[in-house]
Amino acid sequence: MRLTRQPIAQLLIAGFVVHASVLVAASVRTGRIDGYAFRSLDCGEFYRIAQNVAEYGVFSQSDDRPLQPDTWRTPGYPLFLAVFIFMFGDSPSILVVVQQLLCMLNVLLVFRIAGEWMSTRWALIAACLFLLEPYHLFYSLWLMSTTLFVTVLLLTWLVWLRALRARRLLWFLLLGALSGFLVLVRPVGGLIPIALLAGLVVAAVRFKHRDASELLMQRRWAALPAFMIVCAVVVGSWMMRNQITAGQFALSDQGGVVLAYFKATEVILWREGRTAERYLETTLDPDSVELPHTVWDEIDSRLQSRFAHLPEDQRAALRWRNIAQGNRTAADSFVVSKALSEIGWSYLVASPLTTVVCGLVRCGSILTFPLDLALKPPVGVDVGRFAPVLNVLKGGVYLLLCLWVLVRLFRGGLSFEQIYFPILSTIGLLLATTPQLDPRFRVPMIPLLIVVALLPRRTAPS
Repeated sequence: MRLTRQPIAQLLIAGFVVHASVLVAASVRTGRIDGYAFRSLDCGEFYRIAQNVAEYGVFSQSDDRPLQPDTWRTPGYPLFLAVFIFMFGDSPSILVVVQQLLCMLNVLLVFRIAGEWMSTRWALIAACLFLLEPYHLFYSLWLMSTTLFVTVLLLTWLVWLRALRARRLLWFLLLGALSGFLVLVRPVGGLIPIALLAGLVVAAVRFKHRDASELLMQRRWAALPAFMIVCAVVVGSWMMRNQITAGQFALSDQGGVVLAYFKATEVILWREGRTAERYLETTLDPDSVELPHTVWDEIDSRLQSRFAHLPEDQRAALRWRNIAQGNRTAADSFVVSKALSEIGWSYLVASPLTTVVCGLVRCGSILTFPLDLALKPPVGVDVGRFAPVLNVLKGGVYLLLCLWVLVRLFRGGLSFEQIYFPILSTIGLLLATTPQLDPRFRVPMIPLLIVVALLPRRTAPS
C-alpha cells in the first residue's frame, strides 16, 4: 500500500479526539490529567530515576545525596522520560501528554505495517481497532513503560520487514539496535531477539533454496553476526554498567524477586487451589500491606535461613515488604536475587506438571483478561455490582480476537514474513510473562494479533 496524506490525517484527527477524551476523562475522575500517573509504585520509581538523570546525570532512585546507582530498573523508559523532563520540566502532566502523542504514533505504525499487505481501508480498520483498545488507553495515563515498549516493538517489526526484503546490512544493524533497546525498555521482551535471530537463520536458508546469487547470499549470512553484535552491544553496555557499579554483569537485580514472589507464588496458589486469593497474596498496595501473605512469608523464612551469617537485624530486613519493590537492604541485592531465584525454581520444579499447566492456562487468561475474573471472581476485591457482566463482555472481545487469529492461521495462505514476527513475538511475551496475570503485559500483543487477524486471504509471496 502506498501511503497517502488522507488516511494519515484521518488517523491523526481520530487519535487527537480519542486521546483528548482520555485526558478529559482522567481530569473529570481525578481532578487532573495526571491523576493516574502514579497509580503503581513502579511509576514513582521510573519518575524519580528520570528526574535524577535529567538533573544530575545519575541513574538513581535516591531522594537525597549521595545518589546511589540503581540496579533495579533497566534504563529504556527512565531515559525516555528524562529527555522530556530536561526539555520541558518535570511536570507529570506534560509527561502524560507526551505519552498520548506516543500512542498516536503507535497507531500510525500499526497502519503502516498493516498496509504492507492490506488495502488502505483494512489498514485503517486495523489501526482504529488498536486506537480504541481500552487497556492501552488506560495505561497511557500511567507513567509506565508499556506505551514506549509498544512503540519500540512496532518499529522493530517494521525494520524486520525491511531487513528481510532489502537484505542490506544497515537494516540488520538497526534491527539489532532496536531489539536490544526493546530489552532495555522491558526485560520481558528478552526472548524476542532470540526469536528474531532464529528467524534470520530460517530466512537465510529459505533464500538459499531459491538459487540466489552468491553476493546476495553473502549479504544474508553476514547479517546474522551483525544483528547479534549490535544487539549484544546495546544490552551488554547496560550490563557492563551494572558490573562497574554493583559488581554483577546482569540486566538488573529483580529477576529472582519476580521469579519467587510473583511467578512461583502463582504456581503455589494454583497447586493449593487458592488462585482466588492471588490479589490478596501478591499485593504491594500500602493500604493492604497488613493482609495475610502466607506464601510470601514462607519465602521470606527460607530466604532468611540462607543468610544466617548476617546479624539478626539485617537478616530480619530480608522480607517482601523491603525486597518485592526493589528497596535496598544491607545485603547485596544481586546475592539476594540469586537466592530468591534458587528458592523460586525449587517451588517450580517440585511439581513440574502443575507449573506447566498453570503457565499454559495463564497464557490463555492473559490473552482473554478480564474473562477469568468473571468466571472465577477474586477474593477480597470489590469488583462492583455490574463488574462480572462487564468482564464477560470485555473478555469476550479479546477471546473473539484470539479465535479470529487461530482461524486465520488455520486457513493458511500466509507467508513467512507476515506471521513470523507477530506470532513469535506474542509467544515470547507470553512465555516471559506467564503465570503472572496483568493486562499491562497483554497490551503489546494486541496490535500484533489485530494485524494477523485481518490479513487478507490472497497474499504476496515473501
